[in-house]
Amino acid sequence: MTNNTTICDFGLHKGEPYTQLPVSFLKWMIDVNHQKSQFAHDELMRRKKVVEQQREASLSEKT
Repeated sequence: MTNNTTICDFGLHKGEPYTQLPVSFLKWMIDVNHQKSQFAHDELMRRKKVVEQQREASLSEKT
């Protein structure tokens, strides 16, 4: 799934890209097993990967 172009089409965040949705909303989607919870899961995994990459880059700069 391509979250950078995937737009939320329901609820409070209708019209917003998944990349800009709050973590709490994404977690809620997963918790209630929303029909589009895979989008939420993919976005949370994308964010986790970015943080891990930034952490690795920061550590490599220090050594």
